[in-house]
Amino acid sequence: MYGIHIDTSLAMSVTMQLCNQLRRKIESGELAKGTRLPPTRRLAQEFGIARNVVIDAYEQLTAEGYVTGKVGSGTYVAAGISTNPFMDGGDEPDASPSGRRNADGLIDFTAGTPDLGSFPRKVWARYLREAAEYGPDRLYDYGDIRGEYELRTAIASYLFRTRGMRCHPDRIMIVSGSADGLALAARALYPRYRSVYIEDPTIELAQHIFRNARYNLVPVEVDRSGMNLQNIGCMQEGHLLLLTPSHHFPCGSILSIQRRQLAVKMAEQSDTYVLEDDYDGDFRLKGIPVPPLYTLAPERVIYFGTFSKTLAPGLRIGFVVVPKRLAGSFAALREDMNLRSPSVPQIALARFISDGRLDRHIHKMKGIYRHRRNQLVSALQHAFGDGAAVFGDEAGMHVMVEFISVPRDSDWRLSESYGVRIQGLEDYALIKGANGKRIVLGYGHLSEANIKEGVDRIRRFIAEYR
Repeated sequence: MYGIHIDTSLAMSVTMQLCNQLRRKIESGELAKGTRLPPTRRLAQEFGIARNVVIDAYEQLTAEGYVTGKVGSGTYVAAGISTNPFMDGGDEPDASPSGRRNADGLIDFTAGTPDLGSFPRKVWARYLREAAEYGPDRLYDYGDIRGEYELRTAIASYLFRTRGMRCHPDRIMIVSGSADGLALAARALYPRYRSVYIEDPTIELAQHIFRNARYNLVPVEVDRSGMNLQNIGCMQEGHLLLLTPSHHFPCGSILSIQRRQLAVKMAEQSDTYVLEDDYDGDFRLKGIPVPPLYTLAPERVIYFGTFSKTLAPGLRIGFVVVPKRLAGSFAALREDMNLRSPSVPQIALARFISDGRLDRHIHKMKGIYRHRRNQLVSALQHAFGDGAAVFGDEAGMHVMVEFISVPRDSDWRLSESYGVRIQGLEDYALIKGANGKRIVLGYGHLSEANIKEGVDRIRRFIAEYR
């Protein structure tokens, strides 16, 4: 049906195979706008797969904007998706197989910290010990400036299996985290590029990195479909585009397929690059991870990943996937700066990934974060009812909350006097003044008891502050 083939022998899940092939059919124009997709039961019978697999695939494509569902009518290909019958995915790798509370009693909802208590210390220590004891002598030499080939190969296979990305290990560079990767890119691309379109609001660290690299920051509003690229108009020469399309931080929105295609088109027309920060993309709590922008244009997207959220920030291991024509200049700059990541932890992580340990850990953590997310949403509903709206709760370890009746100029820092630390969305904004009613709540590191107590403290603070 539609020329779709499902191969159950692949490491890639059946859901992802179905999603990927339907995306390609839509993006190539083979499935035109308005085309009705087969009912889930019939498609499941056609391929001999569970109906829930087809339902999950349709829900995933709906979330990404590829299809729309009409109650009682069916599922249809969405309008506004530009098509390209000659799409090329690039190189394909082998597809083989407790809560925290400060000492003073302050409950901290600061976003960005995973549950460090669930990190598999004993297992990780064993992989480290084996790499240190039995690894080859070269691990104690200076090593490849791009990072250990074994880790780059493991990452390439992982990205294909979980994201549908096709990239050769030679295009992957190991860095000390996504921030280190962004700083490397900012320096490597300057001065040919001197400005960057940046999401507003956005993580403060990204703002600092590009300001320190002497870039001009051009803020672009974020709405429920991600960065509003239409506000840019014609992309100017010498401008980069920085996006967190899979799960925007801090608003939690997903960049729609229409805007993803527009971002790639703008980059191609202006001979520039999209910098894609896949912020906590592994922790999609409903459905499978959203395919990266990289899959649309491997030669126009620089992709940044990190293990700081999936495992622990203390590992200091991230990676950058660079277009082929930039790989040499990125490596040369890293050589000039004499920046190398330790080899032994890289080999340990490579084998941790190849043995399936990372997949199991992510699966476990998704269950934990899903439960904590549900507890947080339930506590907010109980405390505020219709007075608070929650956004961005389908993925990650944080949500954005908008309160109906609080003042627009609320100073959320004052909440610490009530024993709870929260961040206002205004703290992340480049253009100030529009986000006073919104806060960001990180829950990944908090216990159920702290979540409930923390929300109650927020309720008391708002009641008395107002």
